[in-house]
Amino acid sequence: MKHIEVISLDRIGLVGEISNVIRRLNGNIITHTADVLTDNNGIPVSHFRAEVDFGSGSDTAAAVKRLKRLKNVRQVRITDI
Repeated sequence: MKHIEVISLDRIGLVGEISNVIRRLNGNIITHTADVLTDNNGIPVSHFRAEVDFGSGSDTAAAVKRLKRLKNVRQVRITDI
């Protein structure tokens, strides 16, 4: 089980794109939240958090790489639960 955090500029379709990356890596999202706050410049920033079951043999580095390729992603963090 992994805890995933993705911080990005907010935009329409972002959560769907994150979910698709996780799905393509055979991950199953157990729980997730997505909050949007504005930064000091008034720009909306999304903070997506999820608990994901990748099963055995998950490749955390591949997940980070694919999530960072999404438009406007600033930070990706994946940790074991």
